[in-house]
Amino acid sequence: MRLKKLVFFLLPALASCPAAEAKTIADARGEVVKETMTYLNTPYLWGGMHPLTGMDCSAFVKLVYAKAGLGLPRVARDQFAQSLQLSPSGVLPGDMIFFAMKNPGTAKVDHVGIYVGRGFFVHASFTNGVHIDSVTNPYYYARLVSLRKYRGF
Repeated sequence: MRLKKLVFFLLPALASCPAAEAKTIADARGEVVKETMTYLNTPYLWGGMHPLTGMDCSAFVKLVYAKAGLGLPRVARDQFAQSLQLSPSGVLPGDMIFFAMKNPGTAKVDHVGIYVGRGFFVHASFTNGVHIDSVTNPYYYARLVSLRKYRGF
């Protein structure tokens, strides 16, 4: 009986609490794309996980998705394994793009970026840090393995 009284006592207070707004997939994708731009010119650091000291490609993608409330594993091959394959015509801004940089022409994923639309992706490269590149750049196109989406998209 006391529990019942407590519930009725707290009910008005709970009802006045703002509810967390549900996020649409389009909103989440938009947040991912917007967040990529905040890290442009961040230096590259292999194994680095912080924008002030430097990040590698998978840490960059993990951080961007985390800021949008989406969880990803830490390394590119695990991000690849936990995402879903897309056809080139199905790719949308916010999707991931995977490469085989060390072994071009194979499916040995070792690099990841985020597609931001109009044929461009943002990634943390060894030579330029976080920056924008074109998917049609012959260097990257020759190493492209897969376009993939977050399992929740």
